[in-house]
Amino acid sequence: MAKDKPTSIRVRMYRVGFGDCFLVTFPAPSGPEHVLVDCGVHERGDVGTIQKAVENIAEVTDRKLALVIATHAHQDHVSGFGKFAAQFRKFRIGEVWMPWTEDRQNPKAVKLKQKHRAAIARLQMYFASLPPSAEQRAGDVLQAINNLAGNEPALEQLHAGFGVGAKVRFWKAGSFASAPGDIIGLDARILGPPDDPDFLARMDPPPSQHYLTAKTGDGAQAPPPFAAKWIQEGAFPEYPLSKGELASIQKYAEEPPDALAFALDQAINNTSLVALFSFGGKYLLFPGDAQYGNWQYWLQGQDSNRILSEIDFLKVSHHGSLNATPKQAIDNMGGASLAAMVSTQNKPWPSIPRLPLLEAIRKRTRNRMVRSDSLQLKEPAPKGPAIDRMPAGFTQGDMWFDYSIPI
Repeated sequence: MAKDKPTSIRVRMYRVGFGDCFLVTFPAPSGPEHVLVDCGVHERGDVGTIQKAVENIAEVTDRKLALVIATHAHQDHVSGFGKFAAQFRKFRIGEVWMPWTEDRQNPKAVKLKQKHRAAIARLQMYFASLPPSAEQRAGDVLQAINNLAGNEPALEQLHAGFGVGAKVRFWKAGSFASAPGDIIGLDARILGPPDDPDFLARMDPPPSQHYLTAKTGDGAQAPPPFAAKWIQEGAFPEYPLSKGELASIQKYAEEPPDALAFALDQAINNTSLVALFSFGGKYLLFPGDAQYGNWQYWLQGQDSNRILSEIDFLKVSHHGSLNATPKQAIDNMGGASLAAMVSTQNKPWPSIPRLPLLEAIRKRTRNRMVRSDSLQLKEPAPKGPAIDRMPAGFTQGDMWFDYSIPI
């Protein structure tokens, strides 16, 4: 007797804390096929469930993933791939997708990565030198730096295809791909990140934030976050300084390095792989943590309004933060079928999520939106608003929300 043909796509959002972990299941002739989009949590926003999430992924998929996507190299999106490397090496994985900025064979990507690593190292040195009286002021900045650093174990696993022969591919805006495995009819349009030179300049911290020194709260001069060779013209030829940059050094010499830390954080967010999946006449948008520069590139395209109007499911970018989803996108997004999920909580950053943004998305989806921190865990954890009644198409598990998309 023939099996009943599956008639829906399922999106599962795990409650991992401040991080992203999404499992998308597509119907296929040989049975369900699975795509894992990110698996990570910030160390300061960890609610202790990510191991259970990985165990659930293994159980639900029978340890078979057609595709693993790592949208960008932030701890809250990739740390699980490193921490649970032994578990992932037991999976059958078809392909691994990352943004072009992680391609170690791409000269522009290598140069960009070197600049980011150097800035992170200097910031770590600077904040390690601060006196105890400055610890409270530096708290938020250190959290941002921690999200940037220490992700190499996860990235090594991704680059190695988890040691199971997975094909590793790097994507940039304007690419089109058919998903691997037996997911007949699944296509992906890659909307970001672009490799446009102007956009690369926006990804980089602006010149005014490149080379900063600062005074500590008690008036003592703290070590500069960059060594002298970075600000001596001609001393570091790989990254020559323009006259404008040199002028900026003088202008901003007395400002704290906080702005540089957050600029780097946003720059790496802006490298997010943005994937628009098409299957069975439905469209699902996964933008990682894309911020304005990433969105702006493809929103200027002639068909951007058509793309937005066709979206049936949105993974809300960057945990619902202020600078993550342009108003233009929300205003033109989706029709009567639009639904959304946002993986969020207000620890470690109390300003996240941006409530007016979530309210706009809630109205646009006609209440078909859930936020991960609405799921109340048994153990003490940061809590969001409880859901009085589950929106149509959504179901709740002990540590996840599901959304079913009919096809």
